[in-house]
Amino acid sequence: MAALPDPTASLTGAGRAIFEDILARRAAKGVHHLGPYIPLLNHPELAKLIEQLGWYYKYESKLPRDIYQFVVLILAKRSKVEFVWEDHVAAARAAGLPEAVTQMVAQDKRAFPAPFDLVDRITDCAFAFQSIPQPLQDSAIAAFGIEGLLEIVTLCGFYSMMAMVNGCFDVALPAPAPHRGT
Repeated sequence: MAALPDPTASLTGAGRAIFEDILARRAAKGVHHLGPYIPLLNHPELAKLIEQLGWYYKYESKLPRDIYQFVVLILAKRSKVEFVWEDHVAAARAAGLPEAVTQMVAQDKRAFPAPFDLVDRITDCAFAFQSIPQPLQDSAIAAFGIEGLLEIVTLCGFYSMMAMVNGCFDVALPAPAPHRGT
């Protein structure tokens, strides 16, 4: 296994404060695992900055939540990093991403309904590091604004980075919560 050590028990000073802040921010939103932040906390300042950007995307961005989650699932499928898919598929459903669209992504089918077809074409350009054709840019700006278009493109980069951290350092999926039957 290529996992980095879990530094959380030995963090002190500013590193400890960053760790506790990340824990508190995530817990306030109901997220009780650190996932890729465990290896990232070997470099606390970097972890802090990455978490702040992730927080923005997840909780403050201009994109509709279903579009945000669609971009993440597209990246998860393309990267083949299971952690990203498993960490986001339930959130995608909760955000209103249609189940049919989720299944199309899972099955690598590419005939998405609007507006997901538009977003998929933008992600194709982003992942290929190619210019987005003007008509496609114009359609995206009409649908999501310039800020939304920028967020779609940069989300591709952000979640590519997160997939790299998860894949390169064998970040384990969080254990499922114990089933509490009625």
